[in-house]
Amino acid sequence: MRYVTYTDDNGYLHRTMIKDDDPDSMAKYGIPHDPPNVNLLDLDGFKRDLHNAMVKGEMFSLRDIMKQANGLQPLMTVVKRYFLTLYQQEEADLSNE
Repeated sequence: MRYVTYTDDNGYLHRTMIKDDDPDSMAKYGIPHDPPNVNLLDLDGFKRDLHNAMVKGEMFSLRDIMKQANGLQPLMTVVKRYFLTLYQQEEADLSNE
């Protein structure tokens, strides 16, 4: 078995597992091996937390960001937290199957 990445009709990349002797064109019929579905993110909470991090970090303009030693790090912390939660939830869901 081998992994193949392909692009669907909507432009999304997907990774699937197919037989070693199958041509790459069989990728869309393979066993899915995609990352967690980003549609499951709490987008309203994500936007709120990003906004609040910008206010707390006094990021009101590009100049504000450029003069800070940590730049966009407070925003990256929010992004990391949401994505770690997404991956942890998927892991928990797979454990319960």
